[in-house]
Amino acid sequence: MPIRPVNPVTEDVCAGSLRSVIESQIIPRLLEAHPRPGAANAQHFKLAYQPLQAEIAAFAELCVSRGSDEVLEFIEKLLLDHVDNDSIFLNLIAPAARHLGLMWESERADFSQVTMGLLRMHQITHRIGYEYQSGPQKAGVSKRVMLASAPGSQHILGLAMVSEFFRKDGWQVVIEVAGTPTQLCHAAQNEWFDLIGLSVGVTEQLNHLPDLISDIKRQSRNPNIPVLLGGPVFSASDLSAESLGADGISTDAIEGVQLASLLVGT
Repeated sequence: MPIRPVNPVTEDVCAGSLRSVIESQIIPRLLEAHPRPGAANAQHFKLAYQPLQAEIAAFAELCVSRGSDEVLEFIEKLLLDHVDNDSIFLNLIAPAARHLGLMWESERADFSQVTMGLLRMHQITHRIGYEYQSGPQKAGVSKRVMLASAPGSQHILGLAMVSEFFRKDGWQVVIEVAGTPTQLCHAAQNEWFDLIGLSVGVTEQLNHLPDLISDIKRQSRNPNIPVLLGGPVFSASDLSAESLGADGISTDAIEGVQLASLLVGT
């Protein structure tokens, strides 16, 4: 979604927006995940996993300081050792997410580190077959929007800032941190949204964008879901929404919210 607000935004405002998103949405949705129907979990394994607090802290540090491949290798090793998925989520990922919050409060990690750690935990949560399942399944009184970065980059700070404009306009906002097209489509299918906003940060993402938008629209729980595009690549671009299969493009936060309301007919 649009990254550039109309007025200059101070560092404190940026930090406040990000803090609000992480504390009120990203961590709670992570902790409230449940096994996806049909996903392999405890009944297929034998070994329960009860990591010590020091191991939980070490895993949180791993998510913050290492590459995603190293974090995934750690989880894959547990799976190869026949550790059940429920134990990995309940006894490792969930307490590690809480530990990240403590690292933040004690200033042992900054916003970017905490955000990266949570992104990796979300990716692992998807990997082991868990997902958030408490979202509405049909349209309600309040407008709901899912904001996400197109796969290939993560602009959580920009999305957090834009989410504030939507909330002030009365929208319920979900920031989805899915890392792959499949996960993003599944998020659109898993609960009802009136609008999906995609932020595109780099030109390389444009090649895959029409297919991604087509897949999202086809799989979305809302069969008439409009897709609104924003992000840095559109600031100096003559691309049209129609050419990408989307319903609108905006590079301005306030105008983006206004366009969103027009697209959903409110």
